[in-house]
Amino acid sequence: MKNFLEALNRPADAYRRQSRAVAWLFVAATIIIVTVLDPILHQFSNPGYHADLFHIFRTALWGIAGYLLISCILWLICKCFGSKTALSVYINTWGISFFPNIICSFIVAVTEAYFYVFWNSLLWSMVFSIVFVGILIWKIILYIIFLKETAALQGGKLAGAFLVNAVMIAFLTAFNGYIGLKTPII
Repeated sequence: MKNFLEALNRPADAYRRQSRAVAWLFVAATIIIVTVLDPILHQFSNPGYHADLFHIFRTALWGIAGYLLISCILWLICKCFGSKTALSVYINTWGISFFPNIICSFIVAVTEAYFYVFWNSLLWSMVFSIVFVGILIWKIILYIIFLKETAALQGGKLAGAFLVNAVMIAFLTAFNGYIGLKTPII
């Protein structure tokens, strides 16, 4: 529990300590919500919908592959900008930034399955807009802390790696959507 709270309250310390268990817990939770909870909620909300186990398994594998791919891309780009951190550290720590992904995944799964509850509601539209903007800002902050603490980049190298990685993240986000992951596993 201490490591979990540290990842939420002091992510820089969690990155420095390489809280591997928390990172993989966050990644696993995100993948389960996106690939398993989403179809289950659709099953309950729409009696005509039948969850496809092959699709669930396939998207879960794509989620794991997506996580490993983004970790490798982060490592490669940061290495080009002077980082000396090993690839295994990227793979075992990038997941610390996934708590916003968990929240976003859960909100997307619930609102898509039960959209009729939120349909044409100005209040819910405003609430979800604020929540999603907050989640995006939170993720960007975690991303910068990750580059600073894990990749050990500073100044212009940090800014360069941030921009190049941001472009790659945008491409991977689009690819995640293309393969069926409603909330990207990145």
